[in-house]
Amino acid sequence: MLPADRWLEMDLTWFDPCREWSAQIETLLERVSPLLQSVGGQRGIFFNVGWLIDLVTEWTGDPAQTLPTRSRRTARWAEQTYAQMYDFLAELRARARRYQLPDLKIGVLFVGWGHVVWPPELKIYDFDSDWYDRHPELYGPPLNFIGMPVLHPINRLRADDYPYAVYPNGLPDNAYFPDFFGAQWGHLAEFLNLDALHLRDGFTGPMVYTRSGPYGTSAPDDPASLAAFSQSVRDLFRAVKTAAPSKLVFGYSSAISPVADWRVGCVDFESLVADGYIDGWIEQTWGGAWQDWWHQLWKGWTFQAANLLTRGAMIARANQQRATPCRFYNLIETWDGWEPWDTLHQVPDKLRWAMWAFSHAAVQTPDGLKVPDGSYISWMNNGDGQLLSVEDVAYINCHLNTAQESALRLEKVYGPAVVYNRALMEWLSSRSPGENVSEWVDDQAAMLMKWGVPALSSTRAEWLPDLAEAPDSFILQTPGHLSHETQEMLLNRRRLTLAVGMAAWMDDKILARLGLEIGGQAITGGFQVCSGEGAPPYDRPYLPPHAPVRALDSTHVHYQSAQTPLITSREGWVYWQPPDWSEPNNSFLPKYQLGSTFPHYRAAALLHDLARAAGLSHVQGVEWALPVAFHLWRSGGQVCMLLGNLETGVLGDARTPRPVTLCLSRTQLELGSDLYRLARADTEGETIAPMSHDDVWLTYQLVLLLEQSAVYRIERV
Repeated sequence: MLPADRWLEMDLTWFDPCREWSAQIETLLERVSPLLQSVGGQRGIFFNVGWLIDLVTEWTGDPAQTLPTRSRRTARWAEQTYAQMYDFLAELRARARRYQLPDLKIGVLFVGWGHVVWPPELKIYDFDSDWYDRHPELYGPPLNFIGMPVLHPINRLRADDYPYAVYPNGLPDNAYFPDFFGAQWGHLAEFLNLDALHLRDGFTGPMVYTRSGPYGTSAPDDPASLAAFSQSVRDLFRAVKTAAPSKLVFGYSSAISPVADWRVGCVDFESLVADGYIDGWIEQTWGGAWQDWWHQLWKGWTFQAANLLTRGAMIARANQQRATPCRFYNLIETWDGWEPWDTLHQVPDKLRWAMWAFSHAAVQTPDGLKVPDGSYISWMNNGDGQLLSVEDVAYINCHLNTAQESALRLEKVYGPAVVYNRALMEWLSSRSPGENVSEWVDDQAAMLMKWGVPALSSTRAEWLPDLAEAPDSFILQTPGHLSHETQEMLLNRRRLTLAVGMAAWMDDKILARLGLEIGGQAITGGFQVCSGEGAPPYDRPYLPPHAPVRALDSTHVHYQSAQTPLITSREGWVYWQPPDWSEPNNSFLPKYQLGSTFPHYRAAALLHDLARAAGLSHVQGVEWALPVAFHLWRSGGQVCMLLGNLETGVLGDARTPRPVTLCLSRTQLELGSDLYRLARADTEGETIAPMSHDDVWLTYQLVLLLEQSAVYRIERV
């Protein structure tokens, strides 16, 4: 068995409470148990019991109370009692032992919204809430197109007379939701004998799906307001965990940039984890649902890979301050229990890409490489009440197991490491929280990946001097407020380096190394005509307010507006003032969100050119209209690479074949003078001989077919 964790997700409503439990439980366990039997870490199932927290908030302590859920989908369960739910869970545990799952953990999941009624006409979700009807003051107005009231745990509750399990005479005025909810959860978890609680969308701050938080599209100007809101979320997790210390508590991401969690969502996630009250964190890496169905492209495949990188860097540091580490999980999607998308059957090769990419998303720490601790697989059922088929389970199990086995033997990740700069984020949050300094390095790395930049690892600025082996190259998040040791490491070691962000916030020594100086007052943001090598006529990206720079004589300007250079290079160092979202509260990516993707393509192409000059592996001749993802690592002594034809919409069209020319460096990959071929590692049979080879490079040509991914290993002929 793999030393990894694995969690499954499904609806309680898949079970018909009007029929005998035993046969239904047997059907489920027989079908899905191979996914759990493959791993030897924590294993469990989370049940959706009507999405809303009413199961907890409305609990009176009476086992004969019926379940408080209001939906056509849950109508039969609304006739069942808490005691009957207890009986169901007890029988599930008993029967799991027959499937070699004596340690099966059972949990429940909730979203933090006041109600879930969406879309307005179709009502795929049709959940109203007794709790919300009683306490709307706890919630803020909707922040995105879904239109659901969002949890503000900082808000105080009005008095009521409802007979709660832990407040039988009702809530007093000005009650604090974290304390109330934690106490109610502890009481219910004890009665139902639950093992875990999954606090999903909206519980780790109301910023979900878009870069819009409790105070708008930026943090408030007042640092105290930001700190108070962050503390209320930390208090919520503390209260939930301390009310039932033996129960696991899981958190869930916003689906967008982890950097934005603090900078816009107003929750210091790293401190939240360091507090020690979260046992597991699930990054909701629904690449296919977002990209290939809902067309919310800036939450698609490479964005989720990049989110894993910055999130992993945050969790790795927070875990250094804990006695028991917080477990970190990627999400592997199949189909949906409620929505019509079906990634597993519609784009299975893209899903296979995700299993490999998300499993190998690594953090480079002073103690070595860290990859996710396991996976959360969602869903086991679809909206029609079907279970994943035997063939579906076998497909997921085979490819996820193979990918995780490789990741557990990971020795080195090649390509640029995304460098998270906590020091600058901390300074901004405590002094000038409303500033936008183009710090969204996860979004920027995600866009570069689309044109083959092999970024599949992250690290932290303060760790750079202490890494046993420095990464091949760096993508620096707005390099300001760096320590002297970090600056010296960066400036004295010859590494290909991209410094991305607003120049005015970069350290003076970094600017000098880039061959730049600040050229005047900040330029107003907006769509600006830009030009440069290969740029289309009147290219017009959306640029945030940014500082103009002057390029010194030795600095090459590759792309610029009328006011300032935007992409420059000097002796292996690249400066990039990137575009930004014109509407951060828009879930979609129409043309006008970025204005143009050419700057991202131009930065990626420049990195490939400089990688060749530095003797690093790269994609040769990648075209703007033909994006392709490329990643490279060594696992168990074997060099492997991952390719993906992933893009849709304004970012590309994966429905067309994708020609790829790979230039692999013998020196970088520690390959001798022998001849090497590529051999498929995720399927059987295919091998590719080099198109050309010499003492420096091995060059391969291949074609990725429509919506295809491929994993290759390099083997001596």
